[in-house]
Amino acid sequence: MKKKKFSWKGLSILLLIVLVLAGVAAPHYVWTVERAKAGAAEAALINLSVAENLYFIHHKTYTYDWRELDRYMPQMEGMQGVFAPAGEEGEERFFSFSEKELSRARSGYSFGVELDESRASGKIYAVRTGGMLSYTLTESFPKPAFVCEAGNAAGKWFCNKFSDYILPFLMRKKEDASVTQTPAP
Repeated sequence: MKKKKFSWKGLSILLLIVLVLAGVAAPHYVWTVERAKAGAAEAALINLSVAENLYFIHHKTYTYDWRELDRYMPQMEGMQGVFAPAGEEGEERFFSFSEKELSRARSGYSFGVELDESRASGKIYAVRTGGMLSYTLTESFPKPAFVCEAGNAAGKWFCNKFSDYILPFLMRKKEDASVTQTPAP
């Protein structure tokens, strides 16, 4: 009985097929994972926007103070990620997708609040940096408006796809949202 020998040509062809399949699957994997994380961040933005509006109803002004907003945030045990402990007024706050990631300050977003001078309107933003994608998600209040601003070319690709994906869930028209790319520093 003759044993078949393994050829380098066969190995090369097999390796080429595996690399092509990985090259095709990688962008889809990145899109799926990042879409889930951005969806959780957008849900947190909407909850924060609602908290700001509830705060406004009680105090006739909006606030920068996360400790005040915590009172008005819906409590949904572990369903949408975890916020770091509330910081000082006007300070950014870190959001992650699990307690473990939060303790290592990885794989999350920095959230901030910006108000106009009269504190009669504003926006809450989530900044995603590091790694291949860089973008900022913004939700305005009292009139809700979603914006995704890209920080790099991969972020622009993501913002275009994510805006098309998320707008039907937010029940908003395409012209209500904008996708922009910030210039590189």
